[in-house]
Amino acid sequence: MESHEPRTRAFSLAIAGSAGMLMPLQAMITSQAAGYLGGYFAAAMISSLVSLACLLVASFVLPGARVGWKRFGTVWRDRTIPRWFLLAGFVGAYYMVAQAMSVSNIGLALFAVAVVGARTLASIVIDVIGFSPAGKQPVTRIRILGAALLVIGAVIAAWGTGERTSESSLAWVSLLVAIGAGLLVSFQQSMNGRAGQAYRSTTTATALNYLAATAGLLVAMVILAVLEIESFGFATVPLWWMYLAGPLGIMFVVTGVTLVPKLGALVLGIGLVTGQLVGSLVMDLILTPEKVGANEIIGTLVTLLAVLVASWQPNGRPRWTARKSK
Repeated sequence: MESHEPRTRAFSLAIAGSAGMLMPLQAMITSQAAGYLGGYFAAAMISSLVSLACLLVASFVLPGARVGWKRFGTVWRDRTIPRWFLLAGFVGAYYMVAQAMSVSNIGLALFAVAVVGARTLASIVIDVIGFSPAGKQPVTRIRILGAALLVIGAVIAAWGTGERTSESSLAWVSLLVAIGAGLLVSFQQSMNGRAGQAYRSTTTATALNYLAATAGLLVAMVILAVLEIESFGFATVPLWWMYLAGPLGIMFVVTGVTLVPKLGALVLGIGLVTGQLVGSLVMDLILTPEKVGANEIIGTLVTLLAVLVASWQPNGRPRWTARKSK
């Protein structure tokens, strides 16, 4: 299969890293939007609505997407994949709320650390049980070492961040929310990947993901409004840059749907996380260069090393250069 050829796998990992680099930007936009719009769920909703609108337009324009919607009916009727896979969109909604809540309370770096560690552990479990479209993946000692290096690199990158975070009473709650997001997002990517294969359309799988996310956010906002916890709707008209979080989210979901069958959950997760940490470092260098320490640079380099270690084969070649045995 082409997906197992060296250049294809290397290119796939590079795409995963590029998508990961956009995640800190999306997190920052969502967090800033939450303060402007008057609530975490409002910020998540504007991102989800924009994403859904873009995907619905693409569904009518792209021939493959129209075929995907037809396939959806067949898949639903024949139960080709479990129907509860539609709930993957709820995970996306949860992740967007986690971004809005956590980044403002514990900072971008600690949010990344929490998501990185949780996602890494979840990815190993997914590969062991064969939940992803790639099936069961061997979790060798070298892959465990790579995952451990990944977590170590993330911790080094965020070392001392606690001194710069807000003293919000929601700090610990936000940290737990971020950990939950990391645990769930790996399962979401595997569910979306299997759905994309069943529908034979990445656009259809992603559109259904955001349709469920929007519905979940709408129900949550109504409940919060009734309980008088958060007002329904937006406190003010969203600014133009707030709409960018939606397309960034689409890129992330599409990357997961497309690449998890080719790379497996763990290697895909490592690529995304590496990009996320590199993106965080670049954003810090641009926005607050005076706060960038040697620990962030060292942590990022350790994480890059983790990618090479986790992708290494017993024959001495990186995993993305390994050809499928005949």
